Amino acid sequence: MQYMTPPISTNMKIAFIGDSFSAYSQDGQEKNHWSYLLSQHFPQHQFINYSLGGRGYDHYRIAMLDAKMKDVDVVLTNETYNQRILSSIADGELFTLENEVSSNYKTLVLRNTYWYSIHSDELMYFGDETNRIPKSTQKALLETLRNTSVSSRYRLYNRKWWDNVDKLYNFKHIIKLNLLRNPNEAITDDLTNAYSKLLLAHGVEPTHSPRGHASTQQRQLYFDNDLIISRDDDHWSPKANKWVFNNYILPKVVDIL
Repeated sequence: MQYMTPPISTNMKIAFIGDSFSAYSQDGQEKNHWSYLLSQHFPQHQFINYSLGGRGYDHYRIAMLDAKMKDVDVVLTNETYNQRILSSIADGELFTLENEVSSNYKTLVLRNTYWYSIHSDELMYFGDETNRIPKSTQKALLETLRNTSVSSRYRLYNRKWWDNVDKLYNFKHIIKLNLLRNPNEAITDDLTNAYSKLLLAHGVEPTHSPRGHASTQQRQLYFDNDLIISRDDDHWSPKANKWVFNNYILPKVVDIL
């Protein structure tokens, strides 16, 4: 379904806060990404992308604060894994400019952070070498983040935060996106998310494995239908991004933007 660009409305600031499926800087995305397509569809607005691959709700919360400080009007945010966690040691501004993509679209980055995910079980640092903490402290930080990540209380807090995020902040609009099958629950019959809708529209049966993880055979099928970047990368191809933009994203925002 195609939507006509509506009459020019009041200029607004729009923020994207999410993980790799909302990130402009993810490999193979950039100007093919649905968020950039949105900025081109509504050139009267300013767009800021805070999203970064592998990030969780700790990152989201810092980005929400920064977006509020920048007087953002509308936030688009996608559900992600409850156990992802980070520790920020940034000084000064929370986020700094990463890429001025166009006159109305830019990406921001949170520098000097330590990140942990249970999937890799390692502490990763993103930032300036001069701001690294001592190795002895890194070991303690790894243990702290590891224990917090697996804590049922931490995961419950993240789930409740996500469920209520649109009530916690007074942006004009917070648009919650389900880009993937629920990453935190093994719900096998959820076909309302953008990824499942994309697959069904192209005659491909969505995976019914827990959390939507695709097998090698399934990824090959997605790749054969030109829906993913590569056999080893199940992020969306340019073709898939256009479909998601027109059929999932645009209907959610066309009456707001």
